[in-house]
Amino acid sequence: MTQDTLLCEPAQLDWSQPGGPRASDYGDVYFSVEDGLEETREVFLRACNLPESWDGKSAFVVGELGFGTGLNAVALWQLWREQGNSAGWLHFVSIEKHPLSRAQAEKAFEAWPQLAELTRQLLAQWPSRLKGPHRLVFPNDRFTITVFHDEAEQALEQMHAQMDCWFLDGFAPAKNEAMWSQAVLNHLGRLSRPGARVGTFTVAGIVRRGLAAAGFEVSKQPGFGRKRERLQAIYPGTPETASVSRPDICIRGAGIAGASLARAFRMRGCGVRILDPNGVGKGASSAPAGLLTPRLEKADRPHVRATLAAFEFARRLYAPMPAYHSTGVTRLPGNEKDASRFPELAMLMGEDYCWADGALDMRSSGWFHPRQIVDSLVGDVSVETEGEAEAGEVVVSATGPAFDLQGDIAASSGRVGVFASYADHQPLSWGGYLVPAGAGRIVLGATHVKGWDAGQDEAEIRAFHTTLENLRPEIAQSIDPDPLSSWSGCRASTPDRLPVVGAVGEGEYVLSALGSRGFAHAPLLAEQLASQICGEPWALERLGVEAFEPQRFAKRRARRQA
Repeated sequence: MTQDTLLCEPAQLDWSQPGGPRASDYGDVYFSVEDGLEETREVFLRACNLPESWDGKSAFVVGELGFGTGLNAVALWQLWREQGNSAGWLHFVSIEKHPLSRAQAEKAFEAWPQLAELTRQLLAQWPSRLKGPHRLVFPNDRFTITVFHDEAEQALEQMHAQMDCWFLDGFAPAKNEAMWSQAVLNHLGRLSRPGARVGTFTVAGIVRRGLAAAGFEVSKQPGFGRKRERLQAIYPGTPETASVSRPDICIRGAGIAGASLARAFRMRGCGVRILDPNGVGKGASSAPAGLLTPRLEKADRPHVRATLAAFEFARRLYAPMPAYHSTGVTRLPGNEKDASRFPELAMLMGEDYCWADGALDMRSSGWFHPRQIVDSLVGDVSVETEGEAEAGEVVVSATGPAFDLQGDIAASSGRVGVFASYADHQPLSWGGYLVPAGAGRIVLGATHVKGWDAGQDEAEIRAFHTTLENLRPEIAQSIDPDPLSSWSGCRASTPDRLPVVGAVGEGEYVLSALGSRGFAHAPLLAEQLASQICGEPWALERLGVEAFEPQRFAKRRARRQA
């Protein structure tokens, strides 16, 4: 994994020539506007024996090299809608080194008005240029896209999936050798199920020989349109019939972690119930208002990729909800270190971040009503205040600091104050925060106290207003300094300030230690855990999963003692 920028270099498109958009840096077309859709259907869908290949399977996984405009994904999606397995789930796992912007993809899709309903949905979730995997979920169609933004070889190394077929759609081998290297093709073999099929437009010798060396049986087929030939390949063996499991799930905890898990498992058709003696959305998930902001780090590290991807996943999930308000958030420097690093972060993080007037404008952030989001995610899942896990259920603990992990999960209490406001305000963050709460109220916070007891000192609550007076006096003067009320809750955190996600025993898992960013991190981490338990392609890179594994602290102690 590289240690440079977190963002991929963007696609450079040339629209000046007829026939379709071209990649300026590769000198090759993304597709033909004349017959590109039919070429996709012939070279990839029919070559992989679709739709027949997914008949009778509870899940079907398609891998792709070269996401490009997303045309292949949408064509596959359309076929799945028309002739899909009514009881199954379709996964599309792709790789793209130079992601298109949403505007570029939207322009490209203008060539295919017959796909407009699906392309609108894809564009609504179009991912940023952040390196690593991006999980896009379309539950109404039982369809998931996971697109890795990275070099092909690096992405394949980090991928955890077993493919039923492959679409090899990179630029021509002569113009993009790295996409067709033997190392890349060997990964295709490693990630293929027995009987997996491959379709590609090229018949270049390096590809034929490389696929054969990776274990595939390769054959030439009549080409499409003006192309004389194309390739098909099959990975030896008999295709498997059973792909995934749908176990009954018992979730302990009905906060944002438990609610996110409930959504992820219910969406997959699992039997789900939640146990929480306090009911839904209590504890730290019952705050009067909250901010959705990313954890700001500039180094290209597995946990940084994962937490930023989690923020983006949560933002896409919450965007349609009335409880979420996409207002942006202004981040004020909390100290001299912030003041020096925020301008650099703004340059590195792309167009959603801007440093101006001594503050970092985080345009993709927002604020929300926590309890309403939790209720929406829980939906109709049964929440029981009494009872225990039953035999045969997979148990997932999402109880925050109440979960015992050899002392590695600690409680951190905090208090906020609710104040009357005589004007509307943009959300602010500076280490503390200002959050609108509706009905002429704002929330100021928050304290951080080790342990379960946040205390009852009213002077602490009034001090929030004093801090705001020092930072933004023009805002503070429109807020009554006497609090209307206060609220306290307890967070869970770890020594490295990263979440804990994964197996802790046979049939037992945990999602905990979300700290102060539970609403930003829980949905994607729940999606990852559901993917692991159900035997699906992972939503995170292998190294990202390792960064959050529950055993990491015990392993570190063992290494120190060795």
